Amino acid sequence: MKKEETNSNEMVKVSESGLLSLVVSKLKGRVLFPQKIEDAKKYLQTLKVEIPKTSTQ
Repeated sequence: MKKEETNSNEMVKVSESGLLSLVVSKLKGRVLFPQKIEDAKKYLQTLKVEIPKTSTQ
């Protein structure tokens, strides 16, 4: 079955918050920058974190 296409030149007004909500719902769960995430994971694996011991009096 073929999907019908409708071409419309009509413009609609959408509030900024409405547009942002739509964008968020479309992008939810997607990884937008996979290379940066991999780089950050590699960097975090090389870090050494030391927690100073507090003296109990």
